[in-house]
Amino acid sequence: MTDKRVDPATGSAVTYTELVATYKKQYKRREIEDYWETCKPAKSKKSKAAAPAKESKPSKAAKPEPKAKAKAKAKAAAKDGKKEEKPKPKAKAAPKPETKTDDKVQMGKDGGASALAKLRTFGSCVLAEYVWLDADGVTRSKTMTMTARPLKVTDLKVWNYDGSSTGQADGHNSEVLLKPRAIFNDPFRGYPHVMVLADAWNAWDDQPAKNNTRAKCAETMDMYRSLDPWFGIEQEYTLMKPGKVGVKPSVPLGFNVDGSEPAPQGPYYTGAGYNVAIGRPVADEHYKLCVEAGVKISGINAEVMPGQWEFQIGPCRGIEMGDHLTMARYIMLRVTEKHKCVCSFDPKPAEGDWNGAGCHTNFSVTPMRVAGGYETIIKVCEAFGKVAKEHIAEYGEGNDKRLTGKHETCDINTFKYGVANRGASIRIPRDAEKSGRGYMEDRRPAANCDPYRVTQIIMKTTGECLSAETIEAGGKTHTAFVFIKPHANNEKVQALVKEKLTSEGLTVKAEGQIKSNVIDKKKLIDTHYGAIAAKAVLMKPKDLVVQEKAQEEFEKMFGVKWSKVMEDGLVFNAMDGAKKLGISPDELGKKYDALKKGETIIKFGGGFYCGKVDDIYVINGFYMNMRSKFTAPGTSIHYYEVEWPAEKMSWADFRGKLLGPTDPAAAPAGSLREQVYSKWEDLGLKAQPDTGDNGVHASASPFEALAERSNWLRASISKDPFGKALLASGIPLPLLTKEWFSDPSVDFEGGKKSLFDLLEDLDAAACLKKCKEIAVANKSK
Repeated sequence: MTDKRVDPATGSAVTYTELVATYKKQYKRREIEDYWETCKPAKSKKSKAAAPAKESKPSKAAKPEPKAKAKAKAKAAAKDGKKEEKPKPKAKAAPKPETKTDDKVQMGKDGGASALAKLRTFGSCVLAEYVWLDADGVTRSKTMTMTARPLKVTDLKVWNYDGSSTGQADGHNSEVLLKPRAIFNDPFRGYPHVMVLADAWNAWDDQPAKNNTRAKCAETMDMYRSLDPWFGIEQEYTLMKPGKVGVKPSVPLGFNVDGSEPAPQGPYYTGAGYNVAIGRPVADEHYKLCVEAGVKISGINAEVMPGQWEFQIGPCRGIEMGDHLTMARYIMLRVTEKHKCVCSFDPKPAEGDWNGAGCHTNFSVTPMRVAGGYETIIKVCEAFGKVAKEHIAEYGEGNDKRLTGKHETCDINTFKYGVANRGASIRIPRDAEKSGRGYMEDRRPAANCDPYRVTQIIMKTTGECLSAETIEAGGKTHTAFVFIKPHANNEKVQALVKEKLTSEGLTVKAEGQIKSNVIDKKKLIDTHYGAIAAKAVLMKPKDLVVQEKAQEEFEKMFGVKWSKVMEDGLVFNAMDGAKKLGISPDELGKKYDALKKGETIIKFGGGFYCGKVDDIYVINGFYMNMRSKFTAPGTSIHYYEVEWPAEKMSWADFRGKLLGPTDPAAAPAGSLREQVYSKWEDLGLKAQPDTGDNGVHASASPFEALAERSNWLRASISKDPFGKALLASGIPLPLLTKEWFSDPSVDFEGGKKSLFDLLEDLDAAACLKKCKEIAVANKSK
C-alpha cells in the first residue's frame, strides 16, 4: 500500500507501512488494518500553474516582475492589436460534505465521566452507538458520549442497561452489562462516530445474559480455530407495509393497495423497473451504509416475491459472521425508519404460492478448501445428516412453514445433500465437484435465525466430525525426548542408551549433539526448566501454590507449619536466599546439594523443592548449579527423539522401568539410570551419578515431550500427531506455547495444581482427554 492517508491521531499523511511502524507496539496488525480503513486519503499538492514539461524549476534567486513592467507589456500587446484578456472568474467549488477529519478528535481509550467533566465543551467528543440483542434476538441500541475514538474494543468501556425492559432481567435486579466485541464506523452520524457491537452479561454473576448466544458461539469458534472456518450468509428479508404501532405487519410492500395479490412470482427475482424491483431505494441505501460502516457486505439482489430482497454478508471468519450479520440487520432497521416500511425476517411472510425467506449459510474449513477437499465436504454432509434434528432446532422459529419441499426447499423432516440441488438440505456447488475442493451451502436456516446459533452448531458438528480421527491418531503413538546429561555424555554412554532404547522396541527418529554455547545463547535449559527456573529466580514464595498434602508433609519433616514460616518471612527463592545468607548463588547451590532427601529437603511437586539451608527455607536452590552444568564451556548433551506404539508400552513403564526414577540408586535393575549408576566407572564417568546428576533425562508425559521437542528441536506443533490432536481437541496454539509449555498452575478438581504433575505418566489418549478437561475447567480464567 503506497498511497497515503491522513492519520486522524496526528493529522499527518502516511503510508500503510509508516502507520504500522507507528502503532505496532500498541496494537495488533488486524486492529491497525481496521484503523487504516478509517483514514481519509491524503490530498495531493498541485501547483497553481502548470509548468511546461521540459522547463527546469526556477531558481531561488528568480524574482517576480514588477507591476510597472507587467503593465508595459500589457500596453505593448494592445498596440499590436491583441486584446488584453481579462482573467476569468474562478468557478465556485462544489460544497464538500461535512465529514472532514477533525484534528481535535482524540484517538484511543475513552477517558470516561471524570475526563468529560473537565472538558469545556463536548464538541470534539465521539458518539458510540452500542448495539446488542435482547431476549427475543432483536437488536437494541443506545448512545454514549466518549472522549476519544476507539481503535480497539479494549478502548471502550463496559456499559450497562435495564435488562427488565428487554426481557433479560427482573425489575428488582435489572442491571445487565454490555461488553464491547466489535467496532464499526457510524454511517448515520459520520466520522468520527462509531457503532459498537456488544453482547449482554448478567451484572450479578458475570454469566451470559438471556439469549446471549454469542458467548457459546465464541467458545466453539475458539475451540476449532485451527480449522479456520469461513462463512457467507445470504440474508433474505421482506419489506412490509406498516400497520398499527406494535402490531406485526401482514401485507408485503409489493402487494396491491386493495389487498389483492400481484402477478405470480417470476419477473421479480433480480428484476428491474417500476412495480417489479419494489423497495430498491431501501436495498441500495442499506448496501451503501453497510459498506461505509465496515460491514462485510458482498452483494444484494431482488428476490422471488415482490418486495423481497437479499443481501449477502461474508466471507467472514469464525465469530465475525454473527457480528457482521447482526450489525447489518441493525442498519437495515435504521434505514427503514425513514422509508416508511417495515423489514420482516419472517420465514413465511405471505401465505400461498410464494417463496419463504431464508438465511442460506455457505461454509468451509481449511480441509475443504485444499486439494482433495471434496471428500471432506461429503464427510461433513454425512455428519450433518446424523444430527439433522438438532440443527433444525437452531435454525429459526416458524421454519416448518418454509421448509415444505416446495419453493426451492427440502422438507423439514427430510435430510439430503446434492450437487447444484436447490431442493436439497445441503447444496454443493458444481465448481466444488469439478475442482475437488470448495464449500457447501446449508439451505435450511430461516431468515429470522440467530447467526450465532447457526454458525455455532455448524462448527460444532464439523469440528467433532473432523477432529475425531486426528485425536484418535494422536493417542496411538508415543513420542518422547531423551537426552544424556553433560556429566555423562560420552560415546560409551551414548552406545548404552541407544542399545537400550532400540532393544525395548523404540524407534529412534532423530539424534544429535547440542553444545553448551547453543544451550546458553538460545536459553534452551531455561525454557526446559522454565517452572523450576521461575520458582528459583522470578517468583516470590507468596506467589507459589503449595498443596494441602504437601504442607502436611512439610510440617511432619520440619516440625513447623508452612503457614508459620511464611508468616515469619523465612521462605525465599534461590536468588533472594543467597542474598539473605550473604553468599553467592553457586555457594548456595553447593549447600543445597548437601541437603538430604526426607530430612532437610522436600519435594512439593514437579520441579518444586523446598530445602532448609541454615535457618531459612529456600525454593529450588539447586537451579543455579544445575544451569551451569549445561552451559559450561566444552560440554554438550546428546539427544534422542524416540517413538513407539502406545499399546506396546505405557508411559509409566517407559519412565519407571526403562528410564528409572530420579534417584538412580533406587532404579530397578536394567533401567538406564541403574546401568549408568552401577557401571559409572566402566562408562568413564568422573563420579557416580546421584539424584541431581542421574545420567539421563526423559519426558514425564506425552505433553511434556511435545513441549521439550518444541523447545530443543523446534518441532512443529501443528505437524506433530500429538500436537495436531491437542489442537483438534480445541486447545488453542497460543495457549500451548505461551502458557502451558511453561508448566503453569491450573484450576482443576477443586484446587490449583501443576499442569505437568496432572499429566505425569499418562498415556497419550488419556493425556489428550485430560488436557481437554483442564482447558474446559480454565476457559474463563
